[in-house]
Amino acid sequence: MSFLGLEGLHVFITGAAGGIGTEAVTEFLSRYHGCKVTAHDLRPIQRPPHADLRIVQGNISDEDSIRSCILSARDHFGPVNILIANAGITDESHEYPIWKIPLELWKKTYDTNIQGTFLTIKHFLQAADSSQKQRGTELENLAIVITGSETGKFGQAGHTEYASGKAGLQYGLIRGVKNEIVRLNGKARVNAVAPGWVDTPLIEGRLDDPKELWAEAQATVPLRKIAQPHDVACTMAFLASHRAAGHISGECISVDGGMEGRIVWKEAEMSTEATSTETSSVSVDNQKVPRSTAPPVCSSKKRRIKVALSVDFDAVSGWLGTGAHPDNNMADFSAGIFAGKVGVVRLVKLFKKLGIADKMTWFIPGHSMETFPQETQMIVQSGCEVALHGYSHEGAGQMNEEQEKDVMLRCIELATKLTGKKPVGWRAPLYQIREATFIMLEELGFEYDTSLSTHDSEAFFAPRNPAVQAPDFSTQPAKSWMQPTTINQHSHNLVEIPCNWYMEDATPMSFYPHTSNSHGYVDPRLIEQMWKDRFTWLWNNEREQSDDKTSFLVFPLVLHPDTSGMAHIVGMVERFLMWLQTWGDDVVFEKYKDIAAAFKMERSGGVGSDGVQSSFENEQA
Repeated sequence: MSFLGLEGLHVFITGAAGGIGTEAVTEFLSRYHGCKVTAHDLRPIQRPPHADLRIVQGNISDEDSIRSCILSARDHFGPVNILIANAGITDESHEYPIWKIPLELWKKTYDTNIQGTFLTIKHFLQAADSSQKQRGTELENLAIVITGSETGKFGQAGHTEYASGKAGLQYGLIRGVKNEIVRLNGKARVNAVAPGWVDTPLIEGRLDDPKELWAEAQATVPLRKIAQPHDVACTMAFLASHRAAGHISGECISVDGGMEGRIVWKEAEMSTEATSTETSSVSVDNQKVPRSTAPPVCSSKKRRIKVALSVDFDAVSGWLGTGAHPDNNMADFSAGIFAGKVGVVRLVKLFKKLGIADKMTWFIPGHSMETFPQETQMIVQSGCEVALHGYSHEGAGQMNEEQEKDVMLRCIELATKLTGKKPVGWRAPLYQIREATFIMLEELGFEYDTSLSTHDSEAFFAPRNPAVQAPDFSTQPAKSWMQPTTINQHSHNLVEIPCNWYMEDATPMSFYPHTSNSHGYVDPRLIEQMWKDRFTWLWNNEREQSDDKTSFLVFPLVLHPDTSGMAHIVGMVERFLMWLQTWGDDVVFEKYKDIAAAFKMERSGGVGSDGVQSSFENEQA
């Protein structure tokens, strides 16, 4: 007999397709234990055949399903001695404070993690009771091991639905069941195992950032490492063994490297100007870690950051103008139809859920207004600003000036009819704009454009400079081109709200077959981190106020329904927007027209939120 004495016992394991469950199946099947194993999961389980392994598929939160699976296991291998109640779900793609948790997410998590575990234990014990009555004797080594979590011990901000359920299982449930189970079998036991971070596919990429790894799995963990699934499986085997753990019941064993707790305030959330709080740092594993754990302080002496969230509803038009190519075909156009029929719906729903649908701007080509009238109406009804983005996503260089003005007039007509208001904003398709465009925009009464990257976080007045002329190296003498470029002439009416390629989603995350610089396979988490890095740097370095600055910075973000509406990206967008919402009252979402109006008021000497003006404009003058 081995040390644990589990040879020949029948083990029923739920959640057997996951990282921990897979390792648990391997552990109990190993030559060290020699158990018979029934592996259960809602998902298909892919394992090589084994004489002592039976795979069943079912739903633990459905009573008929789990009852049937346990009885089937008993009929195949005989009475079930050990239950490893490992199945559970969590949604790592979202982090909701409790006041924003969708009821559906709460119910879904509890249905699986709480109700599912209850039903699994219920029918495991019913089957055991039936087997004992048939045999006329108690079953050997009747034991239950439940998978809890260190979140049930320390909590987890952003995942209360998961942490609260695990706490109920690993403390409340096992301590009640331990007093009941002995009435069915005098030596029966129930315990729980509470893993910390475990290196499974579920957290793939989650701790790639060294700072995140340090904060989550090293700073409060004496062993300074993430557990492997084998660590958890071995603990399960120990607790399942009457020979090794026969006098342990109603206990929760932590497999978390000795974790002491959680870091509440992460470095990115710290204010560099936290008053009355020491902000020096110490070095841990060559990483600078702040001594202070103070929250970000919203000082009245700091400039606010206005998040200029926008969506370009290009849809099919994106393939007709700047994206035109002789090889474009139905497959390409179908991506545009997805944008209108699926992407728009997902994004509008997301923005409403986050409470920002009426604090943002949609730039809609005329073609999209007329091709997708129902979806466009949904956008309008969300309370957003509607601005213009060409008709067929035409770049300025694809048209003569008369055509360009005709496009503007037609789009003004469509948008005015749609919203009852004349649009005041313009974004040039693919940012392809020319000097004459700015003259037309002013003539037609536009308040702002957002097509230039002259600055990345300051509004400014649109340029009115002569066209930049490229040198003619073939025939002209060198002195003809050795002249400075005129850059200091600008409008006093048309505001420019910055945009740039690094704050938009489509270029890195959408694949365009006939575009030379198309990517499409960039991990959304890389883009998310880049956006966070930009914001954090601005927060830490650009918020000082002076008499020659506006009272706010602009943080532009350009999304597209065909990109951010995709299933693998929309969750990242939600995470990032929620992250922005955690920065307090100094970060606000605003429509582009309101940002432009605030800038003009301050530049004209009106009183802004802090009564100051733009230094960048003075630099241009």
